[in-house]
Amino acid sequence: MSIEKTVSEIAEILGVSRQAVNNRVKQLPEEDLEKNAKGVTVVKRSGLIKLEEIYKKTIFDDEPIDEETKQRELLEILVDEKNSEIARLYAQLKAKDEQLSNMDDQLRVKDVQIAEKDKQIDQQQQLTLTAMKDKEELKLELDEAKVEVDEAKAQVEEIQTKQEEASKKGFFGRLFGKLGLSLSFNYCRRLKWKI
Repeated sequence: MSIEKTVSEIAEILGVSRQAVNNRVKQLPEEDLEKNAKGVTVVKRSGLIKLEEIYKKTIFDDEPIDEETKQRELLEILVDEKNSEIARLYAQLKAKDEQLSNMDDQLRVKDVQIAEKDKQIDQQQQLTLTAMKDKEELKLELDEAKVEVDEAKAQVEEIQTKQEEASKKGFFGRLFGKLGLSLSFNYCRRLKWKI
């Protein structure tokens, strides 16, 4: 035999306002509530026991309950509460497992990205090293070219100096300068000049 009471009946028994009882009833789990034939919300026996604990008053005056039955009903209520708590915690645990799985996936992606960045940095360092070597080689080649240019300038200046000296000499000086000394000695001998 199930015992059910409406909010108005409970408020009258407890001696509190209907609104106060209604607020407490709204906090009860769905399994402690039911709609009667008239569509009015009624509180089942398990809900009435919870309300008795809250208000510290007895709601079941008309039906005596032995202590063992009351203890059994309290245990059932506690077991139901614990089962709902276990279900809630299990759902949280599943959500945390999913979050950890997502984080593992993100870490794997980050590891791949880091490896790629390391590879890019290594390639950049190799390119920089190659560029520095090329720069050194070009600098050495440039220095060698400068030395060659300086030598060529020196030779040009020497030739210009010789040409200037030659232009200052007279006809025979230029002739002897162009033909060289050996030629001039041979020429002198032919002419039987004594040198």
